[in-house]
Amino acid sequence: MTATVDQSTTTRAGRRSPLTAVAGVGALAAFAGAAVVFGDPIGGAGTAEEAATALESSSVELAAVLLGAYALLAIAVVGGLAARLARVRDGAAVRLLPVLGAAHVLLLATAFVALAGAVVVGRQVLGGGVSPGAAETALLITNVAHPMSAWLGAGFLIAVVLAARTVSRPLSVVSAVFAVGLLLPPVGWAVTYLMALWFAGVGIWLSLRD
Repeated sequence: MTATVDQSTTTRAGRRSPLTAVAGVGALAAFAGAAVVFGDPIGGAGTAEEAATALESSSVELAAVLLGAYALLAIAVVGGLAARLARVRDGAAVRLLPVLGAAHVLLLATAFVALAGAVVVGRQVLGGGVSPGAAETALLITNVAHPMSAWLGAGFLIAVVLAARTVSRPLSVVSAVFAVGLLLPPVGWAVTYLMALWFAGVGIWLSLRD
């Protein structure tokens, strides 16, 4: 009877699960959808009044919802990665993965949620449209949350490198490249957006490795 239980347990453990792959690809799709929907409506705004007018005609609310979905799905991938690495080794790097990974994607989502909040308050709560003050405050939050997201993302990837160096060399190398990119001010903002590809790739890798 013991042999039967052990064999059944081994079979279940060796069975591949597509859930992390679905989460990773879903995160990539949600992020791509947010980027397409939002575009760059306030890119040419030179004053708070111009930014408020641009936000009025944008679809930032839908972009914020999609970014929220991206954050949830990316966190699912982070949880799967932490669980996978914890089977091999346990340490501070592995335990920091969920915290740093969640903080990274939530701060990125905050950058869009702040803009969406200004629009929702102006349209639905006050009924007078987006005010220049609300637009300026939202942009301030965005410009604080976005670089913080990049810094915590770099910390998350460094933790991945330390935790996965004996598990997967390709994962460690790719994570190290992304971490360096996030720490470089000229390209850090762009690498933050490319992190959606990282989550998709890791989700697929986890499903194959399970």
